[in-house]
Amino acid sequence: MSRHALIRAALRALSASRAPAWLPGARDARGFIVTLHHVRPAGLSPFDPNGLLAITPEFLDRFLGHFIQRGWRFVSLAKMVAPDGVKDAKRIAVTLDDGYRNNLEHAWPVFQRHAVPFTIFVCPGFSDRTSELWWEALERIIAGTTSLSLAGEGPAQELSTRSIAHKRRAFALWTKWLTTRVDETHQRVAIRALAQKYGLDLAALARELVMDWDEVRRIAAHPLCTIGAHTMTHPALARLSRDDALREMRESADRVEAEIGRRPTAIAFPYGYPKAADAREAELAAEAGFAASVTTQPGYVPISGSMHGLPRVSVNGLFQDTRYLDVLLTPGLWKLRRRLRRRG
Repeated sequence: MSRHALIRAALRALSASRAPAWLPGARDARGFIVTLHHVRPAGLSPFDPNGLLAITPEFLDRFLGHFIQRGWRFVSLAKMVAPDGVKDAKRIAVTLDDGYRNNLEHAWPVFQRHAVPFTIFVCPGFSDRTSELWWEALERIIAGTTSLSLAGEGPAQELSTRSIAHKRRAFALWTKWLTTRVDETHQRVAIRALAQKYGLDLAALARELVMDWDEVRRIAAHPLCTIGAHTMTHPALARLSRDDALREMRESADRVEAEIGRRPTAIAFPYGYPKAADAREAELAAEAGFAASVTTQPGYVPISGSMHGLPRVSVNGLFQDTRYLDVLLTPGLWKLRRRLRRRG
């Protein structure tokens, strides 16, 4: 059984057992921040390695309506992290990473229908068409090939991509190589070389998928929307030097401010898992002048303490069921998880 199948099975079991009712309480919870990426109609391709990043507009509508009906409040990220000491675990702040165009086309109408505020973390390099969405590029390249190779680079001399299973394996191996075996500069050089070999225009891919600055300004003008920073080029900050990581944060805020006329007060760390952003990055975000910073490590927002390196619960495209979110947005689940981890 795959890891995702195991997670689904565990969430189904917790839901069936009414876990939100019996899990221990969490007196220190001020609410949850959730993470989304793509919001778009369901795809038809059986090869969808980035499927966990995409939910449908219909599921977003169900998610918002479900929690509103159950008495939850959707608040802005600024209100969630405000130093007002509000203790209300039934609050949710919605965030979306990367600035995908479908946030404008498909998510925005749903947020307006429910009057739900949201924050989009924009990466200027994507809107400028100068930075690589390497995970999207890798999917496109593998989808259109029967084998994958790059002289002197990659996890293997040549990988078959003939079948769906082969494609999934090649994507997993190349993803691991790009994110753990080479540094950030090498990663970008390699993905550019792959794109050149297989005829993929990386700038055109960014134009297809990500909002340009006119679109960012359009959605930013709406009172429900806040624009946050997401670094200049979307690196794993922990793999950069301190000075380079700080520069990525500051320059992204500078550029967003120059384009929309308001400086972002929050930043989302790209990838957001511990090996991509951890305690050092939280400290740097404060030094860069942000009021809050967020990861993709799951959990609830604490009532006290620093508002940097905050957890976010992923609204995962592979788990589009409100029963699962009922469990995942239960503070006691994450409190119990912390206790179990401390016990080894």
